[in-house]
Amino acid sequence: MHLRFSMEPKTLFVKKDFVENPDFEAFKAEVKEELSAQKSQISEIVQNQKTMAAKQEEMSVDLKAILSIL
Repeated sequence: MHLRFSMEPKTLFVKKDFVENPDFEAFKAEVKEELSAQKSQISEIVQNQKTMAAKQEEMSVDLKAILSIL
């Protein structure tokens, strides 16, 4: 989105006219969609990592118990 500024004589205010670019708007929507998909994938990966860390901790406790018996 580009801004076009114009000032009228004896005016203290700037008028902003937005120039619409449908290709750019479509690109922005596509990028937002991809970022959203990536964020959901990242959150899923983080959850999987937490689950794996918990399982590894359980296995470590079990292994220590087995070794203490031997």
